Order: sequence, then C-alpha cells, then structure tokens
Amino acid sequence: MLLGLTLVSACTTEFSPNAKIDAKTVTFNDFESGGGWSNDPSRNDPGLVEKGLAHSGQYALKVDKDHEFSLTYAMALGKMREAKFQKLHLEAWAFMPSDQATGVVGLQVLSPDNSKQIFSDDIKLRDAVKTYGEWVFVSKDITLPDSVAPAQQLRLYLWRADAGDKVLLDDVKLSILD
Repeated sequence: MLLGLTLVSACTTEFSPNAKIDAKTVTFNDFESGGGWSNDPSRNDPGLVEKGLAHSGQYALKVDKDHEFSLTYAMALGKMREAKFQKLHLEAWAFMPSDQATGVVGLQVLSPDNSKQIFSDDIKLRDAVKTYGEWVFVSKDITLPDSVAPAQQLRLYLWRADAGDKVLLDDVKLSILD
C-alpha cells in the first residue's frame, strides 16, 4: 500500500526557509539533477518531471492520469546514518492546479529485498493543500517504529492516488530529527 505525508504550514512562492542543508539532511532535491531519485530503468519515462512550472529552478516531480508514480528516492536506513534513529522530518512544496488533484507523498520502509512493507505513513495532499493553482509548503514529522533495522530500505515518492489532474512536488527535503 502506498502512503503519504504532509501538513500545510505556509503558502508562498518563496523558497522554504527550512530548506537549509545541514548534517542531519538525508536528501534535498529541487529536481534539477537526479540526486538519488530514479525510476525503473525499463520505463525510461521522461514524463515523470514537469519543466517550466517548478517551485524553484525549471523541474518538479509530476504525477498525472498517465503517470501513477513519480521518481523515487531509495536508500538503506543504515546508509543514512550509522547510529539508529527514529524521527524524520519531511518537507516539500506541492502544486495542485484544481480539486481534481489528489496526490500523496509516500514514505515507506521495506525489507532489505523490498518484498515486505515494514512501515508507512499517510497524509494525502488533498487533505493538506487547500489553495489550488499555487505552490504550498507541506511538512510532517515521522516517527519510525523500534523494529526498523539498518538494512531496510526507505522509499520516498509522489503517488497519483487516482488524480484526474496533475500534481507537482518540488524542493523535497528529508532530515533526521534525533
């Protein structure tokens, strides 16, 4: 099951003041380059990013009626930080042109072979974004269960969630809080 997370905390077109990169940052991407985000190479789908309607730069992640999932960030938990951690902070800028947009920012922890979901969190963008046609800052603190292990894989992505309109995501940052 694919799940997401966000909370609205601001509504401007300026860059997030919280987007500073520090030692606790796991990933930050404005999608001007790959930076650890990829897709199944067999799909090689250029439609997974939108050019020209980004929050910053030129590119943003995109899902729409023809693209169920965006590019995905994947990393073993143990490669994020050697010491075990339980709290993450996710922030991003979301763009939904209409009430037909229903995207979800998903975070999952999977078994090392990716065959079993260990954990996920879920907040739908439709619930978080109430202003259409402009970029909205969304964020959430996430607490991982004690059962997570260093070899397990964290996945972060944008999911269409039956959207009838496109959904964009840009300037995504994931940080360790503890």
